Amino acid sequence: MSKIAKFVVIINDNVIWMEEKALQFYADLFVNSKETGEKYARENLSSQQLFKIQNDFSVEMLMAYDGENPLSFMKLNSSRLSNQNLDANKPIGINHIVYFNREDIAVLFKRAEEVALQRKHDFIWAKAFEIDITLTEELKSLGYEEFYYENDVNQDTNEKQLYFKKSV
Repeated sequence: MSKIAKFVVIINDNVIWMEEKALQFYADLFVNSKETGEKYARENLSSQQLFKIQNDFSVEMLMAYDGENPLSFMKLNSSRLSNQNLDANKPIGINHIVYFNREDIAVLFKRAEEVALQRKHDFIWAKAFEIDITLTEELKSLGYEEFYYENDVNQDTNEKQLYFKKSV
């Protein structure tokens, strides 16, 4: 069966799975400080935080599936506030990318680009931790270019973040 990415409604079943996967992903990513990774996941992708997203129409969750099995997910944000100062007319941002293989990243970003085109966004940008080599390499292979943004150190983790962009 081929993998697809689609929007998900935040419900108890999804939230529990997403919260568990986020804890696992960030604990593994911050290999030098598992506690930092878990803290980051709890502060940004806990069930409470995910349910808050449900009421924010500028933020949507995109999830990759293999059949009915959820695999990976990311947050799309079309809020003007989070997308300001990027020298674009209508940008859309991507962050909190939780994945477990490269193919999932490609599936998620391909769908995000389709959504951006449909909604007439002119620019996609994504945020990744510098230590996330897999994600940064995959973004580059998908045609995303790194750019400078003044907020490049995450305050919760003290880890450097990289920013990538692509015109659509």
